[in-house]
Amino acid sequence: MISTEELLDAIRGQVLLGEPMKEHTALKIGGTVDFYVDPLDREDLCRAVALFEARSLPYMLIGRGSNLLVDDDGVRGAVIVTSRALGKYSIRKNTLTTGAGVPLPVIAEKTFALSLGGLEMLQGIPGTVGGAIAMNAGAHGQEVSSVVSRVEILANGKPQVISREEIVFGYRYSSLEGCVILGAEMKLERFSNAERDRRDRLRREALQRRSISQPLSWPNAGSVFRNPSPEENPSGLSAGQMIDACGLKGLCRGGAMISESHANFIVNTGDARAADVMELICVAKERVWKMFGVSLELEVRLLGFEKNCC
Repeated sequence: MISTEELLDAIRGQVLLGEPMKEHTALKIGGTVDFYVDPLDREDLCRAVALFEARSLPYMLIGRGSNLLVDDDGVRGAVIVTSRALGKYSIRKNTLTTGAGVPLPVIAEKTFALSLGGLEMLQGIPGTVGGAIAMNAGAHGQEVSSVVSRVEILANGKPQVISREEIVFGYRYSSLEGCVILGAEMKLERFSNAERDRRDRLRREALQRRSISQPLSWPNAGSVFRNPSPEENPSGLSAGQMIDACGLKGLCRGGAMISESHANFIVNTGDARAADVMELICVAKERVWKMFGVSLELEVRLLGFEKNCC
């Protein structure tokens, strides 16, 4: 175990006890966490991780809480937020060096403004660089894996640099899931002024489609399920299309609802609980399995749940 006094003495940043996680997730859902740690800088974050590992206490790093469902009963151990500690980046020529806590939309917009391509289509993804690397975030033909040249992680208490060749990336997957990602280096493609107009049009069209098709006015955690591969789903339908075909748009459980605009989103209509969201997840999985024989896999991360109800 670790005493509150020991933790407060060790961490120079902010430490909150019994903090409601609903204040730190895009879904606005979640019970309290024992320790909510907002380290001051990178050194402070590494110290916090080392402290919890030395005591064999559970911890999880989060960014902006955009792809997270937290249990109503809360979280034992610690949640360590990366936004401040790992929130710096720099750009030199065509190389982006970024901390894991930098919001993905920030660097997507900034690099595009400097005529550097490779991330501009990801501007609508609300997470951080660390989360984007861990799940190989992508949209509209671009994926993080296509620009990453190396990633820095914390392993056995020490920073370790891993080259792109050592990382396995797949669709919404990387072999770095579960690792403490500190930052990354990305190699981008410089484009001409003429090419800029074409890319800018595509980028704006993608953002407009997103604003129309996704329920951005409601608290949500983004896509709930990964889209299955063609091998898993011969019909070629996306997760949202299959859920829609099952007639589940608008289905409510408590304060949670399967979005009427995009069936792969579950929204909080005001007073939803994690149990409500999990019930809708289980209904969607069951119905899609019965109709299509496809087992949907979660894209949203679960925090605090001892087991998946379905």
